[in-house]
Amino acid sequence: MDKTHTAEFSQTDSIDLVLRTAQDQFVVSPQEETRLWVKNAEGSFERLCNTRVSLRTASLKSGQLVVMETRSKDGTWPSQQTRAGSSATKEEEEFHGQPGICGLTNLGNTCFMNSALQCLSNVPQLTEYFLKNRYLDELNFCNPLGMKGEIAEAYADLVKQAWSGRHRSIVPNVFKTKVGHFASQFLGYQQHDSQELLSFLLDGLHEDLNRVKKKEYVEQCDAAGRPDQEVAVEAWQNHKRRNDSVIVDTFHGLFKSTLVCPDCGNVSVTFDPFCYLSVPLPVSHKRVMEVFFVSMDPRRKPEQHRLVVPKKGKISDLCMALAKHTGVSPERMMVADVFSHRFYKIFQLDESLSTILDRDDIFIYEVSGRSSITENTREDVVIPIYLRERTPARDYNSSYYGLMLFGHPLLVSVPRDRLSWDALYHILLYRLSRYVTRPSSDDEDDGDEKADVEGGKNIPKPGNVAGGSSQDPGPEQAGPSSGVASGSRAPTDSSPGPSHWPQRTRRKHLFTLQTVNSNGTSDRSNFNEDTQAQPYIAIDWDPEMKKRYYDEVEAEGYVKHDCVGYVLKKAPVRLQECIELFTTMETLEKENPWYCPNCKQHQLATKKLDLWTLPETLIIHLKRFSYTKFSREKLDTLVEFPIRDLDFSEFVIKPQDESAPELYKYDLIAVSNHYGGLRDGHYTTFACNKDSGQWHYFDDNSVSPVTENQIESKAAYVLFYQRQDVASRLKTKTQPGQSDPPAPPAYDPISESMDVN
Repeated sequence: MDKTHTAEFSQTDSIDLVLRTAQDQFVVSPQEETRLWVKNAEGSFERLCNTRVSLRTASLKSGQLVVMETRSKDGTWPSQQTRAGSSATKEEEEFHGQPGICGLTNLGNTCFMNSALQCLSNVPQLTEYFLKNRYLDELNFCNPLGMKGEIAEAYADLVKQAWSGRHRSIVPNVFKTKVGHFASQFLGYQQHDSQELLSFLLDGLHEDLNRVKKKEYVEQCDAAGRPDQEVAVEAWQNHKRRNDSVIVDTFHGLFKSTLVCPDCGNVSVTFDPFCYLSVPLPVSHKRVMEVFFVSMDPRRKPEQHRLVVPKKGKISDLCMALAKHTGVSPERMMVADVFSHRFYKIFQLDESLSTILDRDDIFIYEVSGRSSITENTREDVVIPIYLRERTPARDYNSSYYGLMLFGHPLLVSVPRDRLSWDALYHILLYRLSRYVTRPSSDDEDDGDEKADVEGGKNIPKPGNVAGGSSQDPGPEQAGPSSGVASGSRAPTDSSPGPSHWPQRTRRKHLFTLQTVNSNGTSDRSNFNEDTQAQPYIAIDWDPEMKKRYYDEVEAEGYVKHDCVGYVLKKAPVRLQECIELFTTMETLEKENPWYCPNCKQHQLATKKLDLWTLPETLIIHLKRFSYTKFSREKLDTLVEFPIRDLDFSEFVIKPQDESAPELYKYDLIAVSNHYGGLRDGHYTTFACNKDSGQWHYFDDNSVSPVTENQIESKAAYVLFYQRQDVASRLKTKTQPGQSDPPAPPAYDPISESMDVN
């Protein structure tokens, strides 16, 4: 039952005195976690967060009601349960499990947050810091860079609940709301990166728990020839003058950064703090590309090939790789990106392969060795060919037809001396002979006449330019697939324009020919040879003729070359190799030059990072996500990392204490995993319980025990390592006689209040 007491205070007394008085009045142990609420004039309650301020500063008035709230046994606050409007079942109330073995409910694409929280929750010294309420005295409510203590309190609530041993899983909705409030990028329920959330959370906890209440200005000093030891000590002291928290104590180390000017040779040495290492993965210089090879032999179906090419290679490298499989010379190949039945782009041999994405449909066409799409001196010209079908337009005028692209386009070599419509028709008929039936003369005449009658219009007369007709309905409609973006201009050629081509003989055909633009949607009958534009030719089919003579199943058929079964095996790499890459000298990119104080200008200097001191808990972020101007990919390379005895002695350049090797050896305590690709994926966690030493797998609200040989996988993304001397120190503290004073028996959660006079 609620109880009320009255007490008198001075306006200069602190809120902390009110809290201690309330604890005395209601016989609540100081070890119990309590907090105060004040009832305002509107009848609602407001938290008194900062207990270090006076009653006057907190604007407390005489006669106001102050309520003291005690944290429940399960780590929750009674007021939170009241707001949630849900009561725990009897089974939930009676549940007792291993502290820390507690799942987190997925609120909707929040597995990234759950994974980061589970990793951080299993950092022993940080969790003990919150469980033993040491954070309460260090909450910084006035830090302009912080979150007014709200992130630290929200995280503390999660830790208290997870380590109470009274929950199978908890719902982190309050924490999610706080994160979204202070970091708008995490608002809503889109998928994010667990490492990005972890970075924000560590920074937020640090600022909320920063022991430095007023930060002084500190200027970064260059070594200027001084000994490294002296400069490093100065840099760390300067860092601690502005940043002093449990996060700094646990996670911060020190880099040595060396920059060398390529012009004057000026060397700049600085020491910078870090919170985690983002290490690169060794990247393969090879790339696997899938292409379709279209032979000039019409009897051969297109072949699918899987080719291994240099990642930074050119189109010519792709052709040379295909030549090894087909025996066709690279000079007789043309490469095109086909999208929505069109040529999205026809590549030149010197273009970079980086412009081709893995999802692009790449066709490589065999052309005659005398062919060229740009050189006018060659004997043959390559003509891009599209396939279109006449379809009744959605119009009241039944004589109006639309045209829809279908099938795969072609690149056809035509001798310059045979650039006539009739010759082109027969060349195309030959190229299509695998899936276009050549009718008998009687069948053709009958079919043509039938098509003329049923279509209500004549097939275009041979004498008309580019297959046009005096009864043609005008500009054709674009088909449903006409919305593709035109990524490149049409290939250029100075061959005679269609208006100068010899006229076709008067004869009925299976299809008609039409000059079009590179999209295949516009009539180019008014072709102007001064534009020097390469003509694209469309093969237009009447539906009835297409149905009778065009075999769609055969046209779409292809065969797989033996190389399609080839898989580029990625050899596993050791974590130490990634760290070596991290400490390798590199040249700065053009987008990120260094200003040389000696040259007085920006320079592409060489930069080298070295490890000077390492933190108690080392976070290693494996940079699996690669982003370039043209591509984005996830590296699924298996990184082999040790569970125990990760030795950093070869990487730390600070003079070492050989009598204490445990200062450079680390044991794994948690792993954040990412399964899937760039656009979608799922995050989980492996973590070692600090009390039992047992490893568990956390998959949102599901938790299951695992063995150590299950931890290493291609999904490992963020690794948490604990220094061995810290582990020994924590074990010593938990031995009998070394632990903190035992906490008094827990009180039932009650709400107690007192009047302030």
